[in-house]
Amino acid sequence: MFKKPVASLKSFSPLRSSDRRRLRDEILANFPSLREMPPINDTPINAIIAPEGLQSAKFTSYIEEPGTLYTDAEGTPLWFKISGNSSNKKDSLIVPTVYMLWQLPNLIPALTTWNPVVDKLRNGADLMIPGVITTHGVHVPDLEEGALVTILARGNKYPLAIGTMALSGQEIISSKHSQSPKGKAVHILHVHQDQLWAMGNKPDFPADYADTSKPPLGDEYDEDSDEDKGEKLEDTKESSDRNLNNVNDNHSEGVTEVSSGQLAEPTGETVSLSTEEVDNYLHDALLHVLKFKITESVSKELLPMNASTLYSSYILPNRARGKAAEADIKKSSWKKLAKWLKAVEKQDLIKCKEIKGEIFLLGVNWNHPQLKAFRGHKTVEQQAAQQAKAEAQSAQASSDIKALEVLEAYRPNSTTGDFFEAIGRSKDGYYVPHELKGFMSEYIKEKQLSDPKNQRIIRPDEILREALAKKGEVLDRLPRDQAIDRLLNNMVLHHFVGYKDQEPRFVKGGVKPIQITQEIRTGRKTVTKVSGLEYFMIDVDIFGHEIQVLCASSVSINPLVGASPKLHLREVMVQGPQVKNVTAVLQEKGVPSKYIEFLDKTSKKK
Repeated sequence: MFKKPVASLKSFSPLRSSDRRRLRDEILANFPSLREMPPINDTPINAIIAPEGLQSAKFTSYIEEPGTLYTDAEGTPLWFKISGNSSNKKDSLIVPTVYMLWQLPNLIPALTTWNPVVDKLRNGADLMIPGVITTHGVHVPDLEEGALVTILARGNKYPLAIGTMALSGQEIISSKHSQSPKGKAVHILHVHQDQLWAMGNKPDFPADYADTSKPPLGDEYDEDSDEDKGEKLEDTKESSDRNLNNVNDNHSEGVTEVSSGQLAEPTGETVSLSTEEVDNYLHDALLHVLKFKITESVSKELLPMNASTLYSSYILPNRARGKAAEADIKKSSWKKLAKWLKAVEKQDLIKCKEIKGEIFLLGVNWNHPQLKAFRGHKTVEQQAAQQAKAEAQSAQASSDIKALEVLEAYRPNSTTGDFFEAIGRSKDGYYVPHELKGFMSEYIKEKQLSDPKNQRIIRPDEILREALAKKGEVLDRLPRDQAIDRLLNNMVLHHFVGYKDQEPRFVKGGVKPIQITQEIRTGRKTVTKVSGLEYFMIDVDIFGHEIQVLCASSVSINPLVGASPKLHLREVMVQGPQVKNVTAVLQEKGVPSKYIEFLDKTSKKK
């Protein structure tokens, strides 16, 4: 879930002593073995899992999962929580990061995989059953489905990933013994070198990373088929041994590791920067951020900003490509982020303030000569975006399956028509919320409608008042953050469901979600019903066959009770509690999770 940068990250704030104790107790309750663990290098376990200076921040991942992140005083991630569907076990667990797992490598049971598979995990893949080693005496823990599990690379003892079991340990072993094992073994939450890892100090691998007590084994993993053939492939062994050496090197075969978790351009040799070069590259990254990201026009919304957010979410992604991508504050002459920002402040470029032990960026001197003269550079972030775009285009080009697209857009009505004419936009157009938010900000700025004494309050003119007011309401002033919601309420919602190569044809109203219902039928048998597939271009008969094969259960397809006969809607019913399998198939077909509704009728009524 951290393959890409988080969609939003709130400001970090230090935990109070009571909150830190509460978090520590929660961790001990979830991982009881910690209570009996002796100190590590004379440091008590409690001080390792919840150190002094612990801070937290709310975040939303790029797949729209909300959560909480806990870091140490230096901003290194230690734990994270995911808030969401309470039916999923991972949502109620606190999860250690790879940083914490390197301090406590035996905290959670582990599955072992081949070294080439780790690269697939870093690219966002889940761990598949063929990728789990179950031979040569390698232990598979007896874990239940949904339990936390770590991932080890063969021959090494420090975890490189953590996730939740997609199957129980016994089911994985049984599947491996089948003729052609397929399916997921672990849903990966966090992996070494992903965007969560990039927020920390990115240390070298521990000195005892490789477990030399174990004899080397032939690498049986076939990257082409993702299946365990049960044979020792000599050519793969050579590749895997080379991969293991590369992992322990941090810079391998001329490929430069970038702190943001992406890859810089090959240089042909290991990059070594002088302290002066690191200082200059970081300063250029800061100038780029102030020139093109935290600009004067948006500074009122973004500032104040705490130092850790400035560094991890802005400075690191905006380093220049190539050698500059290796620049890190720990390699600079200042060593610490706070010292660097205070040094920059002395140049009269920025204004900072220490609040409750943490440095905040409060303002910027937009007329500073350095800022005016700076012309910008191509960044690591842009390179990562280009790589992701190229990968997506390549995947799309090689796929025979059309990608599903679901869009919701708003169309002006008579109330809001004058506003769109005033901004030079068509009254017959369809607009998504983030476009409308931009239109609103531009109009308020152009017409100078913000209250001079309080920029969070706007004083709408006649055109904007008509577009935002409720029927019969006299609207003289309102908070800025209410403006976009009011505009949406006075527009007409439309939607489009089709394929990405189609010209969108919007239909009035919102998207009708797919309904999954679990209930008990005659004879106390649980069944799972699915309706609304037609709204998402899904062939009901093909879907029914796929579910029948996946669940190994009987399936029936009948007309949807209560639906208009003109719509020809049908319902798929499968025996057993199959909500998880049905949801997985729908998401694989491109149906966003927010358009999948679940109704549980099996709960006993009070």
